Formats: sequence, C-alpha cells, structure tokens
Amino acid sequence: MKTADAVIIGGGVIGASIAWHLAGLGMKEILVIDKGNPGSGSTGKATGGFRAQFGSEINIRLSLLSRQKLLRFKEETGIDPGFLQNGYLFLAVSENEFALLKEANLLQRSCGLTETELVTIDDIKRLNPHINPNGIRCGAFCKSDGFISPLQILKGYTEGAKKLGVTFIYGEEVDSFDIENGKINSAATTNGRTSAGVFINAAGAWAGEIAKLAGAEVQVNPLKRQVAAVTGNDILSAELPMTVWIDNSFHFRMRNGKLIMLMPAEPQNPDPFNTDVEDAWLEKVFSVAVERIPKLNGLSIDKTASWAGLYEMSHDEHVMIGLVPGIENFYISGGSSGHGVMHSPAIGELAAGMITGENTKFDISILSPSRFIENKPINSIKFF
Repeated sequence: MKTADAVIIGGGVIGASIAWHLAGLGMKEILVIDKGNPGSGSTGKATGGFRAQFGSEINIRLSLLSRQKLLRFKEETGIDPGFLQNGYLFLAVSENEFALLKEANLLQRSCGLTETELVTIDDIKRLNPHINPNGIRCGAFCKSDGFISPLQILKGYTEGAKKLGVTFIYGEEVDSFDIENGKINSAATTNGRTSAGVFINAAGAWAGEIAKLAGAEVQVNPLKRQVAAVTGNDILSAELPMTVWIDNSFHFRMRNGKLIMLMPAEPQNPDPFNTDVEDAWLEKVFSVAVERIPKLNGLSIDKTASWAGLYEMSHDEHVMIGLVPGIENFYISGGSSGHGVMHSPAIGELAAGMITGENTKFDISILSPSRFIENKPINSIKFF
C-alpha cells in the first residue's frame, strides 16, 4: 500500500492549484490522482473568461484574490497565464435588468472593485462597435476583467507542484474508500491502494460521484455548456471585451483568432455527462448571433471547431470549500458553477490554508458544504 500526507482526487486546474499551494506550505507527500489525461476534463473545455463583476460578495472576493495571483503567476510559476484585461461588457435591454446591474455595481465597488462602471449606449457603441445597439438601454463595464488561458494555468500549477515534489498519476480512477469511524483510511484505485491523512475531492463535475463512493452526498451536479465557433478567422478585433446580453445570457468573444459564442440552454441528451454539441442548439445560438452581431450575416457555424464541456453546479452556484459533512478528513473544493478556472488561484490558496490550519486571506466559512444541510445557501444578485 502506498502512503501520502494528502490525496487529491482530480488533476484539473483546481486540484493542481491545491497541490501547488499545499506543497508551498510545506506538505511533503502529496498525490494527485486523475482518471483522464492532463487537461482532458472540464479545464480543457473552459473558454477562459475572467471577471470580478459578480452579484455576491464572496465571489467578488474570490475574483479579486485570483486577479492578484494571476498578475504574478508567471513570476511564481514560470508560465504565462494568458491574462488579457480586455474587460467584460454587460448589456441591459430592460429597466429591470439595468436595476440589477446598478445593485451589483454598488456591491462590487463596496468590495474594492472600484474600476467597474455603469455605461451609456454611447459608451457601449465605443466599447464594442460591432454589435446591434437596437433595444439596448445601458450596461456595465469593468476594464480589469478579461480572459485567461485555462491550460496554461493548469500547466503552471502542475509543473510547479511537481518541482515541489508532488506526484501526479493519470489514467487511474478511484473506485472505493476504506472508511472507519467517520474517517477515510485509504482510497483504492484501479492500480492499488493509498492511505493518507487527508483526502480532497477536486473532481469537478464528477465530485458528486466521488462523494458517493465515501457514502456522502454533496450538492454538485454536471451541466453541459456548449460553445459555438464561427467559420473564418479574425472576424472581429481581438481587443474586444467579453460582451454579454443579460436577457438570455448570450455572450461572445474572440479566442485564438476565432469568434466563439455561448448561450445557456437545457441539453437535449438525458445523459448528464454527455458532451456532444447539439445541432439544434447551434442553429438557435447562431440565429441570435446574426441579429446581435450584423457582421455575421453571410457566415456560418464551424461545427468542427465548436465544443461542449461540463460545469460543476452547486445548488446556489457557489463553490464549496471545506469538510464533507460526516467525514472528518474528507475535504471538497467543488461546485464552482462555471467559475472554477477563473477562481482556481484563490481556491487553491484558501483550501490549502484551511487544510493546513493556516490563516486564510478572508473568512470562507460561508463556503462550507454544510451550508446546504443548515439551509444557509449563498444569496446573489442574479444578472448572469
């Protein structure tokens, strides 16, 4: 039987971040186990948006901490995270939507995000001259939001953790736990068993399945999100902000020369882990896109360049960081609900601090998994 101080289940960006931060705090024997290959899970499917314009104080604080860490990421890991501060532009087409933006803007500024601002239709035309302004009343913009490279962040944390002595094992799946008196003694994989003092569930969309192996229930469910790419390269300027309509959450950006578009929709396939791109969704999103981005008239969807991945949804759409109720040495960092990559620097630091007993940058007790048992979900201003 192998032994370790900590076993992290999931080698995506959050698992790798936790490993790097734990090793940086002096933990010696850390093992990361992932059933796939590096970047084969949700990290590799993420589009790489980064924003601090959220509707809850805790998510704003997670973004601000992550932004600090991203700005020094290359210095600390040697890898460029691809952080481009092109901004996020939110568009309101009704008075109610603008009221939500105003309420969120006040909260954001009270948390220290002072560069966020409400913008007029003239500002919007200047910030993104390619959109159809019809029906837009006003919006919100934050110039320090923007884009990141998920796989570069994963590479930085993985390579950095390995240099600090962390072991990564790919292609192995945890299939059972040995539990005694409310404590995990060891985990069994397809290639053996490992004992450890601490086990950390960072399995993303699969976190609920891992928890079930330990006889626990955590509020994490997979949700497919699809990304449509438009045929042709360099259709719009690479400097454009992420642009989001609040009414149906349609949003787009340029990524590696390609125009990509997203719009939430209920998946047609009943398999919650299915990641096929659906033709009906592609048609729907493009019909919206042509109306809102006139330059797309005459172009088409490039299905071969489109893809889908899985969000890890919690019931209140906020991450959980803390002990799984009922098991004294089983932590979870999951349920980020689409914000995992952008918050991974902060989540790794905060989770590692909690596990090792170090002081965290701010109080994260609100993120405890037990909040759902205690009926204390996190409230948020819902604008996106």
